[in-house]
Amino acid sequence: MPADPRTEAHFEAIVSSSNEVILSKDRNAIITSWNPAAERLYGYRADEAIGQPISILIPPDRAGEEREILERALRGERIASYETQRVAKGGRRVLVSLTVSPVVEPTGEISGASMIARDLTERQRAMERAERLQDVTFRLAREIRPEETIDVLLDHALPALGADAGAVALIDRRSTDLRLAGSRGYSAAGVGRFLQMPLDAGLPITEVVRTGDPIWLADSDELFQRFPMLPGDRSDFNSIAIVPLSVAGRPFGAVSLSFSKPHRFAADERAFTVAIAAQAASALERSRLFENERRRREQLDFLVEASEALVSTLDVDTTLERLAALAVPRVADWCSIDLVSEDGLRNVVVAHVDPARRALAQELQRRYPPDPNAPNGASNVIRTGLPELYPSILDELLAEAAVDEEHLRLIRELGMVSGIVVPLAARGRTLGALTLIAAESGHRYSEDDLALAEELARRAALAIDNATLYRREHDAALALQRALLPSELSAPPPVEVAARYLPAGPGLEVGGDWYDVVETEDGSLAVVVGDVAGRGIQAAAVMGRLRTALRAYILDGHGPGAAVERLDTLMDDLEEPSMATLVHLALDPASGRTEYVIAGHPPPLLRDRGAEVRALEGRVVPPIGLGASRRLEASRTTLRPGSTLLLYTDGLVERRADGIAGGVTLLRETFATAPDEVEACADAIVEALAPDALDDDAALLILRFGDPAGSGEQQ
Repeated sequence: MPADPRTEAHFEAIVSSSNEVILSKDRNAIITSWNPAAERLYGYRADEAIGQPISILIPPDRAGEEREILERALRGERIASYETQRVAKGGRRVLVSLTVSPVVEPTGEISGASMIARDLTERQRAMERAERLQDVTFRLAREIRPEETIDVLLDHALPALGADAGAVALIDRRSTDLRLAGSRGYSAAGVGRFLQMPLDAGLPITEVVRTGDPIWLADSDELFQRFPMLPGDRSDFNSIAIVPLSVAGRPFGAVSLSFSKPHRFAADERAFTVAIAAQAASALERSRLFENERRRREQLDFLVEASEALVSTLDVDTTLERLAALAVPRVADWCSIDLVSEDGLRNVVVAHVDPARRALAQELQRRYPPDPNAPNGASNVIRTGLPELYPSILDELLAEAAVDEEHLRLIRELGMVSGIVVPLAARGRTLGALTLIAAESGHRYSEDDLALAEELARRAALAIDNATLYRREHDAALALQRALLPSELSAPPPVEVAARYLPAGPGLEVGGDWYDVVETEDGSLAVVVGDVAGRGIQAAAVMGRLRTALRAYILDGHGPGAAVERLDTLMDDLEEPSMATLVHLALDPASGRTEYVIAGHPPPLLRDRGAEVRALEGRVVPPIGLGASRRLEASRTTLRPGSTLLLYTDGLVERRADGIAGGVTLLRETFATAPDEVEACADAIVEALAPDALDDDAALLILRFGDPAGSGEQQ
C-alpha cells in the first residue's frame, strides 16, 4: 500500500519542529535527513549535511565508531542512551547521548538507521562545575594562607563560568577601605584604578561589601546606568558578577568576575558562584585566624573535620552526635546541643570528657529542663538569636540561674569555668543552640573562640536545615509515590499477582517507578510496570498522571498497543517535558493468551514450570514521550499453566559501581529458584537483589498463571 502523503507530511512536520536532534543515514553512512535541531547542535545547514558522510561529525580519536554503530543497526539492533562525543562545524566538541534505530522498509529490508541525539553539554558543564566545586572545597578546606586561597578561588571561578577576568577585594581592617587582594585578566591600568577603594565609593564591588547582596549585571548599559561613576570604558567588559565574601553574615570582601561579552547568569551559575565564594570566604577567615595564633590554627582544622562530619549523613541526631563527639575535647570539655521542637526545646546530645560528669550533665538536663523564659542560656539565645560569651562563670551567675539548692549543687559539681552559647541559625530561622563549656581544662573563652563557635554553629545549622529540607521533600515524594500506587492487588483465578515498591536509599530522591493491575469488563487482566525519567515530587506527579490515564485507556477497552499510543500522545501535553519506559501486558485468564508492549523498558522474565528463565520475546519500541507519532503493534504469546512472569524496573538490577549486567544475572538466578507462591517469590527477589539501600528506586510485579481448569496446577 502506498504511503499516505498526509501522514508523511505530518511526520515530517513533527521531526522538523522537534527540539530533539533527529537525522538518518543510509547503509553507506551517508546523511539522508537532517532536522533544524540538528542544525542548531552541529552548526551545519541541511543542504550542507545531507549527502555528506556521517564521519563529518566524528572526532578523529573516535574514527570507526559510527561504522560500528551503523553495522549494529543494520543487523536490526537498537542502541539506546549511548553517550559519546561529536564534532560540530568549526571543530567544537559536544557531548551527546544517542539513540540509534534501524530504518525498516515495508518490504522488511533495513535501509539505514535513524538517530536521535540529546545534547549533554550543559549537563557536562554542570557536572564539571560540581566537580570543580568539590575540588575547590577540598583545596580551600586545607589552605591557611590568604594568597593561596585567592589563587584557588580565581583559578576555578573564571574557567567554570567562562569569565575573562576576575578580582578579589578585602576590607583592610586598619583603614576600613577595600583593598585589591588578587586579580586575573585585567590590564595594569585597570588594576591600578582599584588598588584601594573607600567603602562608601559608588562602585559595584563596594556596594556588594556594604550590603552583602550579590550583583549580576548582564550588559554594559545596565552596568554604567546603575554606576555612572565607574571608571574605565564601557567597551572593556559587558557583564559582571560580584558576590560578597561573608562569614556569619558579615561581609569582609567580595569576588568580582568580568565578561567581555554580554552574559546572562543562569540559576546554576549563580548558585555555583555563591557557593565557591562562600567556600573562599570561609577559607580566608580561617587564614586570618591561623595567622593570629597556633591554637586558632588547630581550631580551624577542627572546623574542616566537623564540616566533613556534618555532611556525612542526612540524619539530624546522628549529625549532631558526631559534631559533639568532635567538639569534646577539641574545643570544649563538654558540649550540649538543643533543638527547637513542637514541645519546646529538645536536648539532642550531651558529650563530656568525663563519662561520670556526662551522666551528671544528662541528669541535670532531665531534672531541670531549660526555662523558655530564662534571661540567659540556650533558651535566651534561641529566643533572641544572639550569642552569649562567658569568659568566666562566677558562682553568682550559677546562683542566679539555679532553681533551688539541689539545682545549684548539681551545677557546681560540673565545675564550669567558661562558656559559650551560640544559635543554630539557617535561612533566617533559629533551629536551636550549641553550648560549649570549659571545665577541667581551665580554658577561658575569648572573642576568637566565640567566632569559632559561631562558624561551627553556622555550618551545623545549615547541615541540619539541609537534612530537614531533604527529608521533608523525600518523605513528601515518597508519600505521594506510595499514595499513587495501588493499595491492594487482585486478579481473577487462576492468576495470582504480587508487587513491591522499593524506594532509593538515604541521600537519594524518590523516582517515578510504578506498577498497576487492572481487571476489565471482558474478564482480561492488564498489568503495567513503568519508570518515569527524573526524580522527586515532579517525577512522582508525572507517574500519577500516566498511571491514571493508562488505567482509563485500559478500562475503556483499548489493548496494549492502542493504550500506549494514547499515553505517548498524552506526554506531549505535559507542562514539563518528560519520558517514561514501561511494559503493558494484557492476559486472558481463560486461555493464557497474552499481548504486550515493551516501550524502552527491560523485558519481563518468564519462568516455565521447568524453572527455565528467559526474557519475554517481542519487539521493543522506544520510550514514550520522545515526541514521535507512531502506531504500536502489540507482541503476542500464550502463557502455559504454571508459568510465572516477572516485570521490573532497572533500579532493581542497576548499581553505580557494577552496572546492570551483574544485577540481571543475579535476578535471573534468583527468579529461577524462587518459590512458586507469588508473595514468597517477591520476598526472595527483594532479599537477594535489595539487601541494602538501592541506588535508585525500583518496582517489581510477579504474575503467576495457574491452571484455568483448576486441575494439576500444584502438581
